[in-house]
Amino acid sequence: MRAINLWLILFTLLMISCKSKHEKSIARIVEKKGVLTLTREQVKFIKIDSVKMIPSAEQFVAVGEVSFAEDNVVRVFPIVSGKVENIQASLGDYVEKGQVLATLLSSDISSYQRDYNVAESNLEVAKLNLTRAEELFKSGMLSERDIAEAKKNYSNSQSEFDESRQVLNLYGGSSKQDAIFRVLAPRTGYIVERNINTGTQIRTDNSTNIFTISDLKTIWIWANVHESDISKVHEGDDVVVKTIAYPDEIFTGKIDRISSMLDPASRVVRVRTELINRRGLLKPEMFATIQITPKNHDKVMVVNNNSIILENNQYFVMVEVLPREFKKVQIRIGKVFHKYTEVKEGLSLHDTVVSEGSLFVLTAFNQL
Repeated sequence: MRAINLWLILFTLLMISCKSKHEKSIARIVEKKGVLTLTREQVKFIKIDSVKMIPSAEQFVAVGEVSFAEDNVVRVFPIVSGKVENIQASLGDYVEKGQVLATLLSSDISSYQRDYNVAESNLEVAKLNLTRAEELFKSGMLSERDIAEAKKNYSNSQSEFDESRQVLNLYGGSSKQDAIFRVLAPRTGYIVERNINTGTQIRTDNSTNIFTISDLKTIWIWANVHESDISKVHEGDDVVVKTIAYPDEIFTGKIDRISSMLDPASRVVRVRTELINRRGLLKPEMFATIQITPKNHDKVMVVNNNSIILENNQYFVMVEVLPREFKKVQIRIGKVFHKYTEVKEGLSLHDTVVSEGSLFVLTAFNQL
């Protein structure tokens, strides 16, 4: 009897243990319901990406070029006619204010020098005449009318001399009869443009500058923004500039001017950014690509465009719940960007989703 009771107890315990294991097994099946598990080999063919926050205003890229900062540029034009005799500054040279850039042999300067010398001689004669007249007036041998006339002649001669001297100084001449006009640097900076050579004939009606000087400490970046993108651009927007010459260098700034005119041929608006050219890398006429980020920094939650699958007029993504384990989640989308799509419902910022191979994963999930 005791043996039968013992057997009944052991059988009961065994049945309870089996029932407990069965219930746990069912619990595990319930836990895994709606989850797809991929093999290590299958995972190699997909990519995972995280949910991101990006500015709600889309970045876009424009092309443009590097230009002089016109506020820091001086263009030197000839103010006399003549023949270029000597050039003392080359393209790229650093020059100081007042430095001689070139000399011209000019008949204009010869004429100004002649007028100056004549005026100087007339002034000396008028001064001697006035001195003699004052002595005669003191001795009573000259009337007040005569002394007044001498003073008037001296004053006129002085005025003519001052005028001729100012003209000669204005044109950079000297009292020597060398007929040389000296082109002086009006400011300190680099010679960024030179349009003359030795022997060039210069006319006063020439509309082409002979030198351009700029310090190149600051430069302008002009971006060509197409008509369809004008509404996206505002003063103060962040700008990232890259050039062909320095592909690994990034130059940053902000838009400080938007042109009010639309080019009728190209249908673009010119947008300007002023940059500090600290190392002098940026040179005028360089081509540049300009990435513009609107100053509206409100951010939205997005996923990679490749993550989203349209099924029965609804949008889904495959969310990674554990390594190699994925579930299907319905989402509500918003604005579509270049590489990303806004997600308004269905995901959280910490989620990770399948970004490449999402269709393969969803198809496998649907076959569960």
